[in-house]
Parts: sequence; structure tokens; C-alpha cells
Amino acid sequence: MPLSRAREIVDSLREKYYFRRKSLRVRVSPGIAGRELAEDVIAEEDSPPHPIASYDGYAMKSKDSTRYPLRITGSIYAGEPYETLQELRSGEAVYIATGAFLPPGADCVLKLEDAKVEGDLLYGVPIEEGTKVVPAGSNYRRGELLLRARTRLRAQEIGILAALGVEEVEVYRRLRVGVLATGDEIVKGTLRDINSPVVLTLLEQWGCCASYLGAVEDSYRATRQALEDAARRYDCVVTSGGVSVGRRDCVLRAMEELGEVLMYRVRTRPGKPVAIGLIDETPVFALPGKPTGALIAAQLHLRRYILGAGTVPYLKAAISEDVVLSRGGVPDMANILFLRLENGYAVPMGFPGSEMPLIKRGEKYSVSTIASNLRSTLVDGYAILDKDTRRGETVKVHLFS
Repeated sequence: MPLSRAREIVDSLREKYYFRRKSLRVRVSPGIAGRELAEDVIAEEDSPPHPIASYDGYAMKSKDSTRYPLRITGSIYAGEPYETLQELRSGEAVYIATGAFLPPGADCVLKLEDAKVEGDLLYGVPIEEGTKVVPAGSNYRRGELLLRARTRLRAQEIGILAALGVEEVEVYRRLRVGVLATGDEIVKGTLRDINSPVVLTLLEQWGCCASYLGAVEDSYRATRQALEDAARRYDCVVTSGGVSVGRRDCVLRAMEELGEVLMYRVRTRPGKPVAIGLIDETPVFALPGKPTGALIAAQLHLRRYILGAGTVPYLKAAISEDVVLSRGGVPDMANILFLRLENGYAVPMGFPGSEMPLIKRGEKYSVSTIASNLRSTLVDGYAILDKDTRRGETVKVHLFS
């Protein structure tokens, strides 16, 4: 299926299953970064509760700015309680520091640069009401919805919770993900398991509680049992390998027997032999065995399920080489081009000057050749191309971060 259809399926799966987890109350602290709110957060007070000076200067009445001099009656600094401030009368002004509450009666601040002081007399320029003032309630009002349930907490959201004085908040339990490797070559140790560390690292970065469940031999019975056990214990299961068309590729068959396969094979190169389905109402992501394919399938589908659509950071840059794709007769193929950012250009892996100079300039770009080794992914990001691209054209670089 085309990548666009695969995305629709993943979005639907996320909407139905991702937030089925239980929630718990936790203390607001830096340690809850990455957790998802299980409740709306509503302001219980105005912020700021009173007008605040946004500049060092003199608090005064704007109508008095046409009849200087004004008598300076004191000073106010940040942190002084509003209730202790004396009301400002006509013809008076007070020195005020940035962040301090304006006294009752004041409606503007004359900047220090515009002020001239002679003894206790203030001279200045005409100013309007609200000058250099942060109005009361301009940050948020009591009763206003500030953070919606399902919001993933970043430093900014934790700061808002701290500003609100929220000490505890309801969050979803971390998504528990079981990660399985497949293949006799992994079980026997003749080949190293590369995919599992990659997937486990990504899951940790995405805020999940990931567990490595070991490697399963190329046996239908063993594969079926491992998948069935994992689906019973975890919120989501991720496998790598065993989803192609070989005789010993057992994962797809086991998924079909145990549950439902929602999608199989997506028109991306690498990352085509990927399957997503359900076993006992538990989402299962069966990634390709090729390391670059597993990485890309995880970035395109698994990340979207966990973090949601539109969360991959990107930038646009001019590509540094002509890229003539080797299509292989497959329509609508999304070709993944690994790119390094250098001097404002997106530099494709594979050409002379890159770490894997496997393609000569002028030759057709073979994605499968470049994606034969995980070293090709030691770059800043990737572009998704479905047509030939000429040097200088702008491409969207999805960042690995």
C-alpha cells in the first residue's frame, strides 16, 4: 500500500488503542517530562494577578504625563506583596523595578531612559495608559483551559504547572513495549542483533518503558508462542525480521493466526516488508529484518503511533546532487534518501565525498545499495522522494532527533 494509506491506518490504530492505559497521580517535577496528561489543566487564578512593570522606571498615572514634574514618593521592587502597596495619587510617581506590581492608581511606567530626576521631582515625556505594563490576566484567566488531556509534557508544560502551583497531576502510565528479535542467526549468535538495541533506544527516547524479550528461532510454534505471550503482557509488541516471503519467515503467519493483520508491505524503500496488526487487542509492529529498514519503519510507523502525526522535526534545504531514482517498476514508491546537512545543503549519502561513495555521479541512485548497511544512517536526517530531484532543488529533511 502507499505510505499515505499506511499513515491513515496507524492514526486510526493510535486513536483506538494508544490511550487505553491506566493513569496515576504523580508529583510535578522534571522527572515527569515525556509523560502524557490524563486530565485537563485549568487555571485557578489570573496571571499575573495584578498589573506588572515590564521595564525599570517610574509608575505613574498616564494623565499626569502632560503635567510634569511629579513628586517621587518611594520605590517598589519585585516580590513586594500587592496588599502592602500605597495607592498612587495624582501628581505622584514611584520608582519601580521590572517584575514588580504596579501600585493601585498607576496605569503606566515611564522608562528610566525617558526620565529625568531632580531631587524628588520627576520629569519625562508624554506616555499612554498601559505603557511598559503587563496587564492583569494577560497570561491566562481563571477558568481558562491551559493544557489538554493527552498533552505530552515538555519543559514548557512543566513550567506552566509550576506557575499554577499544581503539585500533583494525573498522567498516563508509560506505554509498556515488548521487543522481540527473530531468526536462527540471532539465536545462535552467528549474526549480531542490531535491530533490538536500535528499537529499544528509540522507544526510550519516545518515553516508553521498553523491555527486551530475547530472540526467537525460525520456528512457527516458537514464534507464535512468543507473540502470544508478549501480547498478553505488554501494551504494544515490536518484532524485527521474519516478515518477508522466505520459508522461515514466521511472524506474519503467526500474526494472522493469532489475530488480525491490518497492513502488510508499504511502498517505501527501505522499510517495505513491515506488518502491523492486533493480537488480543494489542498492537503489534513487525519491522523488517534489514537494520536500515527496521529503523525507517520504526520512524515512519512506530513513532507515529507513539508520538502522533506531525511530530517529526524537519527543515528544508537544497540538495547537493542530482538524484535519478532507480524505480524498479514499482509505482508510488517512497524512496528514503539519507542526508547530511552541510553548509546549508542536504548532502545525500552514497555519492563521492560521502562516507559510503558507492554511486558515481550520473548513475541511477540505488536506495537498496546505500541502505545495505546501518552506517548509511549516520546522518542528520532523511528525505522521502518519489521523483528524480536535481541539484539545488529544495527537499524536506526529516531530522533524526
